[in-house]
Amino acid sequence: MDATLEAVIASPKYTLEEFYALPDDDNQYELIDGELFEMAKPGPNRQHGDIIAAFSQYLRNFVIPAKLGKVYAGAACIPDPTKDDYVIPDVAFVAKERLVGQDEDGPLMVAPDLVVEVNSPSDRVEGISKKIKAYRRDGVKLIWSVYPLDEFVLVYTGESKQVAILNLQDELDGGSVLPGFKLKVSALFE
Repeated sequence: MDATLEAVIASPKYTLEEFYALPDDDNQYELIDGELFEMAKPGPNRQHGDIIAAFSQYLRNFVIPAKLGKVYAGAACIPDPTKDDYVIPDVAFVAKERLVGQDEDGPLMVAPDLVVEVNSPSDRVEGISKKIKAYRRDGVKLIWSVYPLDEFVLVYTGESKQVAILNLQDELDGGSVLPGFKLKVSALFE
């Protein structure tokens, strides 16, 4: 690892500007509350990619015909430009009215309405927790955090402090973010 990058990683907090100035070391990072988190490298875990593809497909099949907005897989996002966050949700939905003025070539400069995070065995609990907190703080209305090994989904909605745990027999509901969207949790693991 580059010595400059080691120094930045060791630093407790830094800005988006410092993040953008990092030397390329062939790893992918997210910045959450000014703290650097290395993303898991794509590897032999096909289930992770399969779940992301399934979510993207189900959401796109619902969103596109109704012209509700856009569904992104792996798009960089700066949910609140006043915060030092640069995140890459596995899947995100943004309502069409919130996309006005967004540059298609850069990261999303708005908090998604819905975020899906598919947690890998290599993901650190601390990183997952901080990312969920950042999404909630930045105004993401609905978060689905998927745990493939145990086949369940944690659902975070708006400002509510409560978290729903959905198992294979349960159904995801788009709520006020995507009214009418329903998806059996079991469909993600087929």
